[in-house]
Amino acid sequence: MFISKKHLSRRTLLRGAGLAVSLPLLDAMVPAATAQSQTAAGQRLRFGSVYVPNGIYPADWHPEKVGKDFEFKKVMKPVEKYRDYVTTISRMKSPEGAQDMGGIHMGASSAFLNGAGPLSENGNFNQLKSKKSLDQYIADAIAGDTPLRSLEVGTEDMGTSAGACDNYPCLFFNTMAWYDDESPLPVAISPQVTFERMFGDPGTAEQRLRRLATKQNMLDSILDESKRLERMLGAGDRALLDEYLTNIHRIDDQIQKLSTRSGVIANTTGGPVGIPEDFDEHMTLTYDLMHLAFQGDMTRVFSFMTGHEATGRSYAHIGINEPHHNVSHHKNTDESIAKYSMITNYQMQKFAQFVDKLYNTPEADGNLLDSTLLYFGAGMSNGLLHDRHNVPALLVGAAGGRLEGNRHIQAKEDEPTSNLLLGIADIMGAELDTIGIATDHFVL
Repeated sequence: MFISKKHLSRRTLLRGAGLAVSLPLLDAMVPAATAQSQTAAGQRLRFGSVYVPNGIYPADWHPEKVGKDFEFKKVMKPVEKYRDYVTTISRMKSPEGAQDMGGIHMGASSAFLNGAGPLSENGNFNQLKSKKSLDQYIADAIAGDTPLRSLEVGTEDMGTSAGACDNYPCLFFNTMAWYDDESPLPVAISPQVTFERMFGDPGTAEQRLRRLATKQNMLDSILDESKRLERMLGAGDRALLDEYLTNIHRIDDQIQKLSTRSGVIANTTGGPVGIPEDFDEHMTLTYDLMHLAFQGDMTRVFSFMTGHEATGRSYAHIGINEPHHNVSHHKNTDESIAKYSMITNYQMQKFAQFVDKLYNTPEADGNLLDSTLLYFGAGMSNGLLHDRHNVPALLVGAAGGRLEGNRHIQAKEDEPTSNLLLGIADIMGAELDTIGIATDHFVL
């Protein structure tokens, strides 16, 4: 039997009309008679972090039973379907950050991925100094030749006006990722901007606005190229390619529709294009973009701030009209605590939809969730007290077989979350001796 050793390059791109689109891992990219799991492409890892502001009520989150086969509390229940990929950790303590200086909320989010938060000189936080964050150490280890080293996304920012951020630099509220100790990576809140980073055509807001009228079918020009490629592929690869292109078209169509009806179109001040007016659509679209980024191997690392700390956003679409921050200060009333947990449950539903997409996307000998590690959590537990004790820490994914699921791990009382960051770094192959206020490597 003759077996050809020729295979399609992993970095093959579909090109057309100035657009270059990465492809998912196809069987044709694997040398003949080689299992995908034995190839370098089959071994690649991915990491994503998802941050929820204003804390998560611990009594409605942490399981009672330690170890395997624990019972999911109502707030975490949306991911129960993927129990075998879930590891949850209790009794950890997040850093105080700048709490002693009045930055109670600022320190919660800004320390989430580096265990440090803002750094001051003689109590002065009005400078952009922190510490390199976990996601960037992981990017050092796994980014490889991906077009985008990492993606930082969100749904809102604090603005830039004087005093808007408790007299601190607003950037500390608007990011949790630091490329190095003096280089913050602010989140992109416009899906349009993120989409253009992923698929090209960068430019100013005015340039994006001019393109808006002609980009409705921006990907049609590559169809001829994809049809030519299909003739080289087997039936399974053709189906995977078709699904991938369909996902790209669907997201592009969503963005164009949202941009058309949104009132936030760039004007003379150069405002962003394509920020959805509907928060639920914004969440869905952002997660879909992260799924697409993983599927197309455009990046292997992302961080997603679902909202900034002390956010005034309401969740009217689930029946909660009060601002999230106000709800988190629940005054220990049953009604307010129930609303507080409803918001987190909604966040878990959106996260679970993303997990579902990863699980149902084939790759190599398994699926995207098999090669991914997701870190979902918050910088405080009980928002009423701005409590740093017993914070939520949820890991989802198999990380290439390096992480066992179906576990509730009870840490030592008040063990710093910085230890967990080191444990995640170990899992992801990032060489990191210490981070934040870590005292040891958390064993996962």
